Amino acid sequence: MRIREAGPAAWYLDLADAPSPETALAIGALQRALLATAPATVRDVVPGYLNVLVEFRPGTGRGRLERWLAAATPQAEAAAQPARHTVPVRYGEGADVSELQARLGLPWERIVALHAAARYTVAFLGFTPGFPYLLGLPPELATPRRDTPVRRVPAGSVAIAGDQAGIYPGASPGGWWLLGRTDQRLFDADDWPPTAWAAGDEVAFVPEPGPDPEPTAGPAPAPPGPRPLPLGDPSADPALEVLEAWPASASIQAAPRWRVGHYGMAQAGALDPLAAELANRAAGNAADAPALELLTLPLRLRALRPLRAALAGGGHRATLAGRPLRLPAVFDWPRSAELELAPGGRGAASYLALAGGIAAQRVAGSASTDARSGLGGGRRAIAGGDLLGLGRAPSGTAAAAGAHARLRPHYPQRLELHVHPGPQFHPELFARLTGTRFRVAAADRTGVRLDGPSLPQPEADVLSEGSPWGAVQVPADGRPIVLLADRGRTGGYAKPAVVDVRELWRLAQAPVGTEVWLTPAR
Repeated sequence: MRIREAGPAAWYLDLADAPSPETALAIGALQRALLATAPATVRDVVPGYLNVLVEFRPGTGRGRLERWLAAATPQAEAAAQPARHTVPVRYGEGADVSELQARLGLPWERIVALHAAARYTVAFLGFTPGFPYLLGLPPELATPRRDTPVRRVPAGSVAIAGDQAGIYPGASPGGWWLLGRTDQRLFDADDWPPTAWAAGDEVAFVPEPGPDPEPTAGPAPAPPGPRPLPLGDPSADPALEVLEAWPASASIQAAPRWRVGHYGMAQAGALDPLAAELANRAAGNAADAPALELLTLPLRLRALRPLRAALAGGGHRATLAGRPLRLPAVFDWPRSAELELAPGGRGAASYLALAGGIAAQRVAGSASTDARSGLGGGRRAIAGGDLLGLGRAPSGTAAAAGAHARLRPHYPQRLELHVHPGPQFHPELFARLTGTRFRVAAADRTGVRLDGPSLPQPEADVLSEGSPWGAVQVPADGRPIVLLADRGRTGGYAKPAVVDVRELWRLAQAPVGTEVWLTPAR
């Protein structure tokens, strides 16, 4: 096992040079042994094709980590026993029959027979929560993925791409070719753990009666519109009504959800924990109480009862009942009064805290929303018509926002971030990254895209592996993306650098157009 550093908060443990069922079994056993014995400073352990990503709190001593690895390795070797899963498939249902016959030069019956006769091994879970990447696809079925992904692949779709097989646990966009459908649940947000599948497990597909093969299915229907937000505490009385919210712009966030990356889940959590803490402390809450995170776009809320609230961050101008508030602000919110937040601040994210916290679903130690997994917080982004309740957390005396001035940061128009060599470090590319002026082109909870000169690189694609928090990912177009809290936990793009995770809150507050310089860390 070889250790590769990826910034001040991540290591890769390399186990092999090529994917194989034996490697997957060893990686899965090591990942489970490491999590079972991990010290409190270890944040996650995520398997990939050839390695395990270990993420930890910056400042964790190297000696402590090495002693932990040395103790866990023998346990992993002794426990390397795969679980076995059998998946019934209705081959032909929603399948890309004509396209696959043309691409593979095989009749449909032969394609089905080859796929069902093979035995597969789970390499890891990634892409979406619970999605298994499966080794063992017969060479006759290998084919490149779609040039253009489809907008919505139905849940339970059994698929192939490249030399891999997989199953879509939930409806999502996707670029793989579809063979059929299964009703087996691979990921259940209402259960814990949410999946029984893990790296190294063995999988067999079994045909079951289904429809006759059909031509390629047409576009899938659009997903249903937003449902009423499930309150974290069903007995909580509604406190706020959401009058207006842009899609995917607001969510309930708290502390990150650590140690869930091996399920393919996001760590979630407030993108700017300093501003979230300021709002919570000013409202009399614990620093990590559930609060509402809003990213730049407008939001309107109406109080359904008298409230005490605090607002912090840099993304908005705010008015309460038509009167402006100066952020950070602590205020009494009368019943029926409307709070309106509009873009116009110096930053890009704002946080609203209510005394007592916002009612939220708590899963795996965190009340943060993981929208892709459909769990935690409010299970999804906030939408117009939602009702939010008050939490039951005890609150102290609300303080003036000025009492927490040390948490009131400056949001500059020119941002300098320190970067460390990443897992695909290359001296020339790293020098270009750290000698180029970029500007923020777009941002969301998954990451920030930087615009500037296209960066040539020796390798755009790598075998999929864990993606560290703050990794600078450079896709084929040569324009970097810095990965944030809701990033995909695995990926196949080169990552030549990693931003110091202690500075990511500053990037999360950088609006579109902000000048960004990446500076080598010393």
